[in-house]
Amino acid sequence: MYNIFYYNINKMSNELYSKELESLDLIRKKEILKKADINDRKRSLAGDILVRKYLSKLYNIKEENIEIKRGAHGKPYVLNLPAHFNISHSGDYTAVAISDRPIGIDIEVIKDFSAILAKKLFNEDELKYISGASTTRKKSLMQKSFFEIWTAKEAYLKYLGTGISGGINSLTLSVNKDKLIPNVNNIILAHDYSIPGTVMAIVTDKE
Repeated sequence: MYNIFYYNINKMSNELYSKELESLDLIRKKEILKKADINDRKRSLAGDILVRKYLSKLYNIKEENIEIKRGAHGKPYVLNLPAHFNISHSGDYTAVAISDRPIGIDIEVIKDFSAILAKKLFNEDELKYISGASTTRKKSLMQKSFFEIWTAKEAYLKYLGTGISGGINSLTLSVNKDKLIPNVNNIILAHDYSIPGTVMAIVTDKE
């Protein structure tokens, strides 16, 4: 069981940005302020806001009592709750997945992609999933398919807690009846399209 929450950074006023930034501990505040772009700062800050707000609601704990640490590869975790979470952002959105078991989430804006990169990184089944059965498949469908694969691989690395250092092909995918099947048996892979123009992938343990 998991929950997904997301936030459009265009809704973050300057007043809210300043207020939430000041509420952070000094180390986390410095991490955010190191980002040169204001939208990058807002995306990161939105992740903190979503995590604390919804952990508080789901576990009936005050936000100020939630202790968040980071693992060896930078993956954040909750110290004092039986909860797991993961954060991703792309374009105007920050997305957070919260679960009672390890979880990874990746969100990407659907856009043009490099066919050269796809051929370099993806296996035969994955490439066929992008191109479909027809050589005249619509470009928009190919873009969507590419990012379904890409987000699945990224979400898996984030689920493991290794980040990109774990290798983008730590997860490979086969196709069965137009559905992507992960080569790892102990996980669940799901996609979410709640935000128009984006695709999200969620990877978590099987029950």
